[in-house]
Amino acid sequence: MPKITPIQSYMIIMLSVGLMNHVIIIPLLLEASKRDAWLVVLLVFVASPVWIGCLNYIIQNMNNQHIKKWLDQHFGKFLSAILVIIYSLLLWLMGFISLKDTLTWTIASYLPQTPILALAGTTLVACFFAAFQGLRTIAIVSGILLPFVVILGHLVAIANFQFKDYTLLFPLLENGTAPLWKGVPYVAGGLLELSFLMLLIQHKLTKKPGFKSLMLMCFILTGLTLGPLMGSIAIFGPDEAANQRYPAYAQWRIVRLGEYVEHVDFFSIYQWLSGTFIRVSLSIYLLGELWNLQKRRWLPVLFGALAMLVAILLPMSDMAFLDLLGRFYFPSFCIFTVGTLILYVGRMIISRIRQKE
Repeated sequence: MPKITPIQSYMIIMLSVGLMNHVIIIPLLLEASKRDAWLVVLLVFVASPVWIGCLNYIIQNMNNQHIKKWLDQHFGKFLSAILVIIYSLLLWLMGFISLKDTLTWTIASYLPQTPILALAGTTLVACFFAAFQGLRTIAIVSGILLPFVVILGHLVAIANFQFKDYTLLFPLLENGTAPLWKGVPYVAGGLLELSFLMLLIQHKLTKKPGFKSLMLMCFILTGLTLGPLMGSIAIFGPDEAANQRYPAYAQWRIVRLGEYVEHVDFFSIYQWLSGTFIRVSLSIYLLGELWNLQKRRWLPVLFGALAMLVAILLPMSDMAFLDLLGRFYFPSFCIFTVGTLILYVGRMIISRIRQKE
């Protein structure tokens, strides 16, 4: 089966995890930590070499095995099946959350009269065909989309520099350390997606990624959170930024290029939809890949896409959606991902000791 290079996998992750870090977690993080939000990002990054080291150790010792086969060998079929079911649920939620958030923004900003069925249906059809074609297709599309996303990201950062007052980032810890801890699950949930996804696609890589490249990827993902987060606080202040539903998009609304060019926020549509397309395509592709079926691998992909469509059509307010993310999704994702990293490393160490004996 065709494989992809580590660099291609990183391009996929930059668009996929970048959407989470750049767009979805920032309003939640600002609401939880206010002015201290950017400090939370730095603290979580400082701790990241520990879990990046665990991830690197696991990948080096999995020997390019499919994760389901590896779990069957080391934990037995019963525990393996439970873990695969949890992985599947989290993958589906990754796609659903991204699609739901994107459609909410789309209807609120530039397509208020378009039926949500038309928006969700067309998006999922495109994502299904990309997933059906495989990981290499998703990687090639990522390589085409990513350069323009990066250029536009630098454009909005530089163009808005005239409006930024970085003194608004201080003073820190006005309300003690409590706001810091409130924000940790959001930042950790975004960065830990790197390990979550790399474990699921490591058998598809032509070469094992090393610790340095994984750490560099974590640094880039941290920057994708830190840039728009500090920009929002510096432009709007901590209180106004925390009240905004889409702080990253609000920065596009005020971009002004010289005296005569403004209202260029349509560029944000390209950025946002690029990330959503890759993230949803990847999530439903991995649903099919995870179960490692010999025949009809497309069934989990189709089922995942149809389930997303049905869930999108269910009535759910935006406040309830954000509440579910903050209370349940991010804490659960962090606990599961960190727990499995510790479990896998422990199992490998025990296997090594037994082999030596």
